[in-house]
Amino acid sequence: MLFVPGLGGSVKNALHFLEQLRPEYDAIYGPDLRSFGLNLLEEPIHSIKDVWQDLEAFYQQVIAPAGHTELLLCGISLGGVLSTLMAIRHPERYSQLILLAPAYKPHSKTFTMAYTLRTTATYLLKGKRARTQLPYGLPQITNNPAILNDPQYNTAPPLVLSPAFLLSVRDFASEALSGIRTLKLPTLMIIPGQDVICDPAAMRQAFNRIPASTPKLCKEYPDFYHDVLFDVEHSAIAQDILDWPLSLASRSASLASI
Repeated sequence: MLFVPGLGGSVKNALHFLEQLRPEYDAIYGPDLRSFGLNLLEEPIHSIKDVWQDLEAFYQQVIAPAGHTELLLCGISLGGVLSTLMAIRHPERYSQLILLAPAYKPHSKTFTMAYTLRTTATYLLKGKRARTQLPYGLPQITNNPAILNDPQYNTAPPLVLSPAFLLSVRDFASEALSGIRTLKLPTLMIIPGQDVICDPAAMRQAFNRIPASTPKLCKEYPDFYHDVLFDVEHSAIAQDILDWPLSLASRSASLASI
């Protein structure tokens, strides 16, 4: 498996989840994205294209030489957007796609018009010197009391980014939402119903755009917040992923009997 974390996230925060999957895989790769997690930079980057190039280099230099015959691609939030594009552009590399709360569109409840106008104005005035703080915090990410009361998370400083980076993320997300119409990889999508960071309606729209000829399954959790891996019931997500190949096998058997 190749696991791609989200905006500001780290594979460290997903280890409890990946450990549940580890016995089923020969290897799980989890590179932190540039400027986040273990790859934190002093100055924010200005384009998601840098992250894309990093992931491409990681595949070419680390994963490809390992010679895996089947590689499952899994991404959460921004990692879901990146994974969608990776699956569209290089379907020959992967066997399946898992999308966890993919960030195809920001939620207007949090990313308000006022925030968008203010951020855009700052960028127009200051260019690459501009900085913006994300308009949400831990209470919007999860409602898990164990996470909310953990100093490791609740004392973390707010995430400050370059507006240029956010604009480039928007363009990537738009491309992924449009290009998903051509997706050929079997796809499992997990949608959190209480997500106020990324719009669940856009996730549903994306799922519906996946061709009918492509094996696909959508699981919606009405009470989950954005970071589904922080939820108290996160083990259900791991079980969905473990059961997904069985669903595929059942579908293939049904088609073969027709």
